[in-house]
Amino acid sequence: MSTAFILYDHSLFARGLERLLMQEGVKVVGVSAKAKHPLAQIRRLKPDVIIDEVEKKEPEGEIFLSRLLKEQPQAKVVRVSLEDKTAVLYSGQRWTANSIEDLMKGIFGGMLPGCNRVDQKIAAGARLK
Repeated sequence: MSTAFILYDHSLFARGLERLLMQEGVKVVGVSAKAKHPLAQIRRLKPDVIIDEVEKKEPEGEIFLSRLLKEQPQAKVVRVSLEDKTAVLYSGQRWTANSIEDLMKGIFGGMLPGCNRVDQKIAAGARLK
């Protein structure tokens, strides 16, 4: 089972994403506001994926990202921008997420047990409303 840790600025986003990830078979091992400096918690839990909600006006986010990548080289780090509906998977792959299915496929690809189900939803044109 894949594990994820969610970092957020907006709690509504975090709780909604947590629920959606759990519905897709992902174990959410932690959810934390970035202001609480969650590096020790992330270090201890060692999630497969770290999902980081970002805002464009966040220069300290680049410093935090550098620390995450250095301290958690085994994890995928995904930065999601709600403003421009994009996600960046480090190392450097960028895509547009128009639905939760797009986000799940981009983050987990073949890691998800229900990946075929996600692909079918995308193929059928299902969209998150």
